[in-house]
Amino acid sequence: MPAIIPIPAFSDNYIWLLREGRHAAVVDPGDAAPVLAYLEHEGLALAAIVTTHHHGDHVGGNAALLARFSVPVFGPARETIPGRTHALAEGDEITVPGLGWALRVLDLPGHTAGHIGYVGSDADGGIAFVGDTLFAGGCGRLFEGTPAQMADSLGKLAALPTGTRVYCAHEYTLANLRFALAVEPGNVALQARLRRDQ
Repeated sequence: MPAIIPIPAFSDNYIWLLREGRHAAVVDPGDAAPVLAYLEHEGLALAAIVTTHHHGDHVGGNAALLARFSVPVFGPARETIPGRTHALAEGDEITVPGLGWALRVLDLPGHTAGHIGYVGSDADGGIAFVGDTLFAGGCGRLFEGTPAQMADSLGKLAALPTGTRVYCAHEYTLANLRFALAVEPGNVALQARLRRDQ
């Protein structure tokens, strides 16, 4: 099964690199530079680009990556994704080229109107690439979607099997926990989580 490796970008983004042997795919490459540096350092060939939504900090690296590698680009059907070759919506399944990893698509509107996520499994259980829908201690801002859409999207993620590992696209944990404690100052679980993560 592929290894899942975080590549930091900008001030708080995660680009997720999926690695199997000498092949790699990237999820939400907002910046090509750290991806290209990792690929070169590890001697890897890019096999695919997987995107959750159209914001620049998730697709801004597509053009530069495609200038170096001729690979498929998977992304939401209802959004404009640079270089997209495969338009996806809920119920679609992909097999990530070069990795042989099957991922199922969920529609997760709310943050953007056409946001999608990818769910699958590896040897350790379920996995979900959720873009800007869900974070530790919070959810994504509503830029194009409605509160009802976001609630429905979060419900889909909550229905995933217990133990599913969630790969979000930003590191907002401490800020989210502090906000949650401002709303629920007596929440003992939040207090313990903040102490653990600080």
